[in-house]
Amino acid sequence: MTRLWNKNFSILTIGSFVSALGSAAAGVVFGVKIYEETHSTLYLGLFIIANIIPRLIANFAVGPYVDRHSRIKTIFTLDFFSAASFSLIAAVLATGYFNIWVFTVVGAFFGIVDTLYQTAFMSLFPEVVPQGKHSQAYSISSLIWPLSGAIMAPIAIWFKGALPESGFALIMLFNAVTFLIAAFMETKIHVEETLNTSVVEAHRFRTDLKEGIAYYRKERGILGIGLLFMAFSFVYAVSDVLKMPFFFDSPTFTLNQFALLISFSSVGRIVGGVFHYLYVFKKEHKFLIAISVYFTVEILDAIMLLTPFWFMALSSFLVGVLSVTSFNIRMAATQTYIPSAKRGRVNAVQTLLWNMGAIAGTLIFSLLGEFTNIGYQWLILAAAGVSISAIFIFPLRMRKDFRDIYNVDV
Repeated sequence: MTRLWNKNFSILTIGSFVSALGSAAAGVVFGVKIYEETHSTLYLGLFIIANIIPRLIANFAVGPYVDRHSRIKTIFTLDFFSAASFSLIAAVLATGYFNIWVFTVVGAFFGIVDTLYQTAFMSLFPEVVPQGKHSQAYSISSLIWPLSGAIMAPIAIWFKGALPESGFALIMLFNAVTFLIAAFMETKIHVEETLNTSVVEAHRFRTDLKEGIAYYRKERGILGIGLLFMAFSFVYAVSDVLKMPFFFDSPTFTLNQFALLISFSSVGRIVGGVFHYLYVFKKEHKFLIAISVYFTVEILDAIMLLTPFWFMALSSFLVGVLSVTSFNIRMAATQTYIPSAKRGRVNAVQTLLWNMGAIAGTLIFSLLGEFTNIGYQWLILAAAGVSISAIFIFPLRMRKDFRDIYNVDV
């Protein structure tokens, strides 16, 4: 029997988890630091958008580049670069310097770096997975960020509070160390990659992008999935920009409770990932399971901040469990459905759609949070109308196209 945990899969998965530990810690405290300094959802939203817009632009070149260059070398080179960069950031922060606009530019730059990394990772991952093991492999992959978030979110919030002068810099240094460890590990991956070997001509990147878009036009199911998750990204962005300020400003709740919600969600994802690793859904049930999950997750997220903390914690846990179900069904189906030589270009267009949704959600609702007196919890509830409507418009109306992709053996 073919083993899932071969050398290449093990190195890529464990290395990604190590670097995710640092990234999870840094991601939590960056948002807190910006809101702490400005008390403005607009500034926080602009920081988030500054990280997203370069991703949107980079997608025009990243997909074709990834399809033509070694994904392994791309991944470990970027991790070495990130290790050096975050070491420098830690040194600057240790002096006490912090400027919102400077770090917004830094966030924009790392949006480009992360776009290239994520596209390369998504395109390489199926190459290290043995045939017939994709469902289990994506269950494991879905655990990387939840496990790192469950571990690091409470630690990062506590650490920053315990060491207000140096905690932020030390977390950035920790992030640099995790990138360095991951990079050294990833240099040991050896796999025969399937790359696009066509001759590079003038305007070839533009041609490749058009080919990626043409694939979406031909594959209605892939297009529908992209548009559905564009709507989901819109709503998730609203939650990202408003949930932490809700806890920061609340006379009832605390930032430690916000960190605990991240942990509850992460633990739910871990439980869901373990379940999917041990159990594979029957192929004929996957579409209906996905629809049920989409509705449940969007409703729980919408009402979460209107409930007592114990229900917030329970909802966060359930959303975590169900989100893994959504991720597993979608990723295992789409990434095996899309031909390897086109995967980078198609994933780039997919990421482009998601980023457009995230920018729109962040901009609109950070402005509403800044210039209206509507409670953040009510704004999040209102935003959910977009994602719930999208479920009716896309998977339910295009059920045959979705079934053809979701209800397959992987």
